[in-house]
Amino acid sequence: MNNERYKRLGRVGMALLLFSPVCFAQNRAIEPDARGQIDAGNHAWVDGMKMGNAAQIAATYTEDAVDCTSRGECSRGRSSIEQHFKDQIRMLGPAQSASVTSIGAVQQGTFIYEWGHAEAAWGNGKKMVDRYLTAWRRDPDGRWRIFRNMAIPQD
Repeated sequence: MNNERYKRLGRVGMALLLFSPVCFAQNRAIEPDARGQIDAGNHAWVDGMKMGNAAQIAATYTEDAVDCTSRGECSRGRSSIEQHFKDQIRMLGPAQSASVTSIGAVQQGTFIYEWGHAEAAWGNGKKMVDRYLTAWRRDPDGRWRIFRNMAIPQD
């Protein structure tokens, strides 16, 4: 069997897995309260970037969160994530503009998987335009926080 045939079989197998009824049965619409908290968390990133407030951004993460940049550099834990944003703000200053656009999300139990794109621009002409994939986790107190976040570079 040649490599192309293996690749084709792999794609077919993945498609069957992704579109199986079991997969759909586990996904459900996002609870309205969760959607509101996620929107507030995304807005906290926008405001934090514009105000240069790393603590505001980091507050949206769980204590054991992992946040990865589009270059694959990852910060582990809320305090490390806050330090990463402090360093970024120290180098670039507050963003002149920032936005988050959530494109889709699905809930599975105490996790919500959200994807979209985020942008920021600074006075020195530097811009960040990334797609993202975020796993939000509901804390025991009912609050949704970022558990895993991965920025994906634009093509």
